[in-house]
Amino acid sequence: MRDILTIKHYCYLLLPEFSNLCLFNSIEPLRAANSFIDGPGYKWSLISMDGEPVTSSSGFEMRVNSSIEQMIASENKPDVLIVMASYNYQRHSTDTVIDKLRLLKNQVKVLGGLDAGSYALAKAKLLNGYRATIHWAELDTFSEQFRQVDACNNRYVIDRNRITSGGATTALDLMLSIISLDFGKEIAIAVSDLLIFDTERSGSTPQREHVPAMIEKQTPRLARAIKLMERNIESPLTVAEIAEQTFVSQRQLERDFKKVLGNSIAGYYSRLRIMLAQRLLTETALNITEVAIRSGYSSRASFNRSYRRILGRTPSDDRRSSTS
Repeated sequence: MRDILTIKHYCYLLLPEFSNLCLFNSIEPLRAANSFIDGPGYKWSLISMDGEPVTSSSGFEMRVNSSIEQMIASENKPDVLIVMASYNYQRHSTDTVIDKLRLLKNQVKVLGGLDAGSYALAKAKLLNGYRATIHWAELDTFSEQFRQVDACNNRYVIDRNRITSGGATTALDLMLSIISLDFGKEIAIAVSDLLIFDTERSGSTPQREHVPAMIEKQTPRLARAIKLMERNIESPLTVAEIAEQTFVSQRQLERDFKKVLGNSIAGYYSRLRIMLAQRLLTETALNITEVAIRSGYSSRASFNRSYRRILGRTPSDDRRSSTS
């Protein structure tokens, strides 16, 4: 993205149930950078479809500067328009949203999507021929639905005049990278230090290739086992296979899980799969049978039993609540 030095004004289109953390992790680095820049820096604005406040996934109401229609009619277009979407993003990516985004293709220099915002851009065919990412939980669905997008599991992607990232902390990684491109590595480091953010990762780092630092440091073999589980959701490994690939006895691995996580290997694995299923049920249009298969269940009956045992309700309950 060679012309990124000309980028100054970031405009965020907030869709309902967007992530507060993702938004502020994108804006705060720009604000911090301004304090280190000698000369013009960044500015930002918020817009919604109708100019009214938008309620985030946390229930906070965010006031905006204008409607998207007013922004389109304005002579002073932003340099970057970023779509902010998170929960129930498919439902909120309405035909009206898509039509408005298509109007901006040749009016805004750079288009972006954070968290699940990439979905709206892809639906508007604005990511065709581009490399892009989305929140890891939605990646399989995204890549299957949009074959003309080069979908990847990177933390963030800058591909010419399209920028995308996978979620809250990846938005911070993305903005630090952009600041480095705009004003140099020294400014980006200063921003990182000011925000006490000392774990910056490159864009090519996979989103879902880590476990909590405490587990990684104290019990590496447990961390290896969890990574194996996360990589093998749709076709689950047996407990014996996990132990074998972790290079530890099954008995020792069971002790590790009980001691650190208070759960058995199988119990933790089941919860991991059901939590993925819950996200798919509430945030995608996949039917319940498809969700069961994606979560590693060969029959809907066994899926229903595990779901009720772990969450205390049925898959149908969560699907109904997400569409009400």
